[in-house]
Amino acid sequence: MKRIIVLSGLAAALFLSLVALEAFENWPEITIEELLFDLFEIALLAAAVVATAYFSFEVQNMRSEQSTLLGDFSRARAEGDRWRKTARAHIEGLHDAIAEQFQRWRLTPSEAEIALLTLKGLSHKEIARLRNSSEATVRQQATAIYGKSGLASRAELSAFFFEDLLIAKAAD
Repeated sequence: MKRIIVLSGLAAALFLSLVALEAFENWPEITIEELLFDLFEIALLAAAVVATAYFSFEVQNMRSEQSTLLGDFSRARAEGDRWRKTARAHIEGLHDAIAEQFQRWRLTPSEAEIALLTLKGLSHKEIARLRNSSEATVRQQATAIYGKSGLASRAELSAFFFEDLLIAKAAD
């Protein structure tokens, strides 16, 4: 912003210098209309210089900001990639543990799929749509899952697998 103020002051000084030169050079023959026209013409030139400088600085600032944002985005993407890579092993381990528990409960492949979709938070209606089956079939299989597992509801099913994952760390 300081640059704009300096540039505006410089343009105003040049503007006044040009007007003074014009008036001094043509003093006896110059009419007031010509002087006003010259003043207007020089004012337009000065305004064009200031506007060009202002927009040039703005473009420069936007490019700098864009560069900063792209750097931030690249760092965030790299951090997300690192997190996903680290988390993948844990998620695969969790998936294997869930699959083993489903086998201990003797769930059929269809029941295991419904149980997994239930753990992911899908409703019976959404599961039925995904599996191209009726909602009643999904409810019936969910009831079978709860019976084989000894659990009473979708909340208990989720708690069975995720309760220990959400325990807060004890203070040291």
